[in-house]
Amino acid sequence: MTLTTIDGLDFDVPLDHTRIKALARLHHDQLGEAIYHKDQHIGELGIAHRVKIADFTHQLPTEQRLEFYKIYNHELRRLAVDDPLHPPHAEEGVNVFLLIVIMLMIAVILYFAFVRHVTG
Repeated sequence: MTLTTIDGLDFDVPLDHTRIKALARLHHDQLGEAIYHKDQHIGELGIAHRVKIADFTHQLPTEQRLEFYKIYNHELRRLAVDDPLHPPHAEEGVNVFLLIVIMLMIAVILYFAFVRHVTG
C-alpha cells in the first residue's frame, strides 16, 4: 500500500493512532470554523471529509478499516463532549416547573392587558 495524504496528514499501514486522532481533531476544528463562514456549507464540508476518509479506507483490509473508523469516530465523539461552548447539560431540556411558572405569568399579563378591559 502506498502512502496516502488526507488533509495534510500522511497515512500508511500500520495505522498510527495519533495520526487518526489528529485527523479527527483537524476535521472537528474545520467544521467549527465553517460555522462562522458564509461561503462554506457545513454539510458539504462534512461530506467531503467522509469521502476522503472512505477513499482511503477502501484500500485497507476490513479489520484495519473497522479499527480506523472506531478510533476516528471515538475521537470525534470525545471532542464533541469536551466542547466548552456546547456542554452536554445544555441540551437536557427545560425544567417543567419553570415552564409552568412562565406560562402562568403570561396568562396573568394577558388577563390584565386584554380580558379585564373587555369584560369590565
